[in-house]
Parts: sequence; structure tokens; C-alpha cells
Amino acid sequence: MLVIFLTVLARPAISDWFEPAPEFVFARLACTNREYRMYWPNYWPFDPPWHHDYPASDEFLVGLLHELTGVRVTPESYQIVKLDSPDVFKYPFLYLSEPGFMVLNDKEIANLGEYIRRGGFIMADDFRSGEYLRGPEELDVLRHYLKLAVPERELVRLDPGHPVFHSFYNIGSLDMKPPYGNFVPQFWGMSDERGNLQVIANYNNDIGDFWKYLDEGDKPLKDSSLAIRLGINYIVYSMTH
Repeated sequence: MLVIFLTVLARPAISDWFEPAPEFVFARLACTNREYRMYWPNYWPFDPPWHHDYPASDEFLVGLLHELTGVRVTPESYQIVKLDSPDVFKYPFLYLSEPGFMVLNDKEIANLGEYIRRGGFIMADDFRSGEYLRGPEELDVLRHYLKLAVPERELVRLDPGHPVFHSFYNIGSLDMKPPYGNFVPQFWGMSDERGNLQVIANYNNDIGDFWKYLDEGDKPLKDSSLAIRLGINYIVYSMTH
């Protein structure tokens, strides 16, 4: 954990990054969201739920991916991509923020299903029990749209033994405190017919928030370092399965 912390403080100079074309681009998914001014009036309408923590968390994870894994990236190896665009199929890894606020149209649902069936990987993050914002149960919202997109698949609870938690770092325990709220984080997943994970859902948690604020030192190092290892594992798993 100390090695990770020191790495964060010593971000490499731009000249130290890889020059060849990147092997990986962190793609953030833009999709239709329900109105949310009642929850975050100061952010409406400039920072929709899918946009939360952008670009700081995206930039930070890309930097850590470079330092910790050797995967070729550049400081610009992150991108926003619209779910209703054909461009979504260019990216094997998608980051979905606040899936509990999704209100997907037919084209977005169709692209979501096609993306999963083609073998893409989705990290759903930053969503929680509906009691927190006095809205719908956010895990049910995600499950609803996944069921419309790929009705033959199921979202199931994951335990620490799943290979995604051992793809780069060996993570023996998933016990952590979320960056806000009194929740117990859960990890849910959806796999293909061969058992390869294609959706990882960080429920009652906000891994991207840890990435965004890690270098500010206002979150516990134990949980922040676990959030980094989880993100790295998800990306490495998506690139190797």
C-alpha cells in the first residue's frame, strides 16, 4: 500500500510516458439520465450523473495504470463515448457512472446488448441503495436495463474468490468503507456463457470517487489503495478475457 501511495505523489513527467500508440483507452459512457436537480442542484445541468468525477478520476487511473502495470497509455488515454453511438464498439472497456440514474432509450438499450454480446466489459460504479437519495433502488435500475439488453444473462453477487479480484493484484478481502454514506459495499457481476465476466458493478460504493480524491489525502489509505487495485484488476481482466 505504501508503494502505491508514494507512486501517487510522484506522478511521472509527460516525457516519461510511452510514445507508441496506447494499448488501452479508458472510455466513459454517456447515456440518458433522469432529472436530478433535486439531488444535486448545484451541478444541474452541467454535471449529469454519468459525468461525475470526470475528468480527474479518469486521468488519475490512467496515470496509475501506466506506473503500476506497464500497459501502454498516454496522458490522453481517456474518452467520453455515447451509448447510442456506433463508436461505443471501438472500446473494449466502458466506465458507467451512476447507473441508478439511467433512463435509456431503445437505441441505447440495443447498443448495450450488442456491446455485451460482442464481448465488451462494463464497470458500473457510484450507485447505492435508493434510500440514500429517496429514489428508486439503484441496483434494480441497473438490473432492469441489463435484462432488457441481454435477457438471457443474470446479474449475480460476487465473492472474493472470483478471478477478477486476482487478475493482477490478489485481493483477498472486499471489506471496505465507501467514500461517503453508511453502506456495505457489494460487488455484482454478469458473465457470458463461458463464465467470462463482462459487467462488474460496485454497488453501495464509489470507486471513482476514491480515484479522484486520493492525492488530496481526505480518504483512508486502506480503502483508497483497495479502490486502485480493484480498478487495475478490472482493466487487466477486461484485456485478458
